Amino acid sequence: MEEKLKKYLRPGEQVRWQGQPAPFSLLEGKMKTRILTKWIVTVVLGAALLAVYLSGNQAPSMGFIGLVLLVVVVILASPLVEYRNVQGMRYWVTDQRVILMTRNQTFYYMELDKIDRYQVLESTAAEKCLILGSYLFEEGDKQTRWRACHPKTDIQGHDHPDQAIGMILYGIRDAAAVEKLLRQRRTVS
Repeated sequence: MEEKLKKYLRPGEQVRWQGQPAPFSLLEGKMKTRILTKWIVTVVLGAALLAVYLSGNQAPSMGFIGLVLLVVVVILASPLVEYRNVQGMRYWVTDQRVILMTRNQTFYYMELDKIDRYQVLESTAAEKCLILGSYLFEEGDKQTRWRACHPKTDIQGHDHPDQAIGMILYGIRDAAAVEKLLRQRRTVS
């Protein structure tokens, strides 16, 4: 167990399960169409905007051109950044909480007794994804990778910015073990 996790655990808190996303490709499943569409639309719109701008200006602003190109590059790079960030995630289920550690070693958690519902997504990744907390159900599988990297928190509702009200465990191989622990959470906590 990682030293940083040991410091994050509460006194007497015991780890029941640990995992991480199974290896996956950037363009797996539904993500392939979404990412390719995003890339194509971004390039087409960026090129069209620059073409219209350049055709209508005798002295084009390099600042404007640079800004458009920067926005295009950021949008094109965003799936690569999400991919890298999800690969660096780590997950733990303890006798009290579900803990998520991001690639940059930021921790988030959900108390087991505060998880009102969970949902299994089977079609988004090669392995199952678990959505914890009904707050995320309306998002469905639209931004699964992004939300996996950004647990939903209620910064105005409590004094613990690391306490999530919704999170996604992305592409875990043994999702059945986590589901079993979540079903038992009322007897565990």
